[in-house]
Amino acid sequence: MLLFEVRNLGLNLKQVANYPMIIPESSWVPPLGYQSEAPFLVSIFQSLTGIDGFYWFAMKEPQWREPSSANGYRPSLGKWVINTPELLGNFPAAALMYRQGYIKQGEAIIKQNRTLKDLWNRQIPIISETRSFDPNRDQNYQDDNNQTTRKIHPLAFLVGSVEVTYGNNKKDKIVDLKQYIDEKNKIIRSVTGEITWNYGEGICFLNTAKAQGVTGFLNKLEEIKLKDITIKSNNYYATIIVVSMDNKPIKQSEKILLQVGTIARSTDWKKQASTWKDKKGNLQQGFEIINYGKAPWRLENNDIQITLNNPKLTKAIILDANGLPKQTVELNKNRSQTYLQFPTNAKYVILE
Repeated sequence: MLLFEVRNLGLNLKQVANYPMIIPESSWVPPLGYQSEAPFLVSIFQSLTGIDGFYWFAMKEPQWREPSSANGYRPSLGKWVINTPELLGNFPAAALMYRQGYIKQGEAIIKQNRTLKDLWNRQIPIISETRSFDPNRDQNYQDDNNQTTRKIHPLAFLVGSVEVTYGNNKKDKIVDLKQYIDEKNKIIRSVTGEITWNYGEGICFLNTAKAQGVTGFLNKLEEIKLKDITIKSNNYYATIIVVSMDNKPIKQSEKILLQVGTIARSTDWKKQASTWKDKKGNLQQGFEIINYGKAPWRLENNDIQITLNNPKLTKAIILDANGLPKQTVELNKNRSQTYLQFPTNAKYVILE
């Protein structure tokens, strides 16, 4: 699971200084159930590192895709698809906070300068990102990522941008990462102070003035306190984003989008615990899919309470899956806060 295996994030890349960087293909593919984290993580780390483009793979239908066969005739579940409830469905808030620049871009924490001679002699770079590449194409990535061949902590990519310049012999810039990476407690903090990833618990937090949120295995925490919001979640796994829609800080905003993602499975989906031996003969534990299921999608119900330090808000507008108003409900509030028990079967709510 990525929230525990942080070195596998597809945005852990060195960027060539002063040139655009695009990730041409990536996604969180089925049968993985923990997909709602994906738009959240891509949004915040693309913002932090300044990566210019991320191509989600793929969406051939201009609409929601129901669970269906991958090839059209054999029992299976489409794998390379993103127009599903917990991928495409979690784009709105993630896209808004990214496009509005609500998340700071951090300074380059590593600036490596490599001479052409180093390249021709195949000198090992001070940091490498091979684990974030497609393991189907990089079969030896675990051996290649041995830290004994590196000078820089491999989690540096999650602190800020890592840049390389080819063809000069200037001195490298290397920021001291001890204040950002706590290996003992398994916590990473961004150089901007806005992102915290606890990869021991599998939880990642965003804390900015205009966008705040969290993803991961939330029921481990009694409550989650961010700058202007407090979240109580009884969902085992969820992604929650609170983002200003009027470019004002959340505590002053008069229009706020709340978005919740959980887990989506096809109807009649079934799995069971299983063990098997891998190619090296080692015994592995996991799950076997018994039934791929069928349409429609079934989403895990929300059991989440959100408190905002903003008394200006008076009503909650529940939206449907297409973002259209569905129902208006009153909010609970006091002189300094607004409370909402997030609707059990909603994905988006606008507070005004």
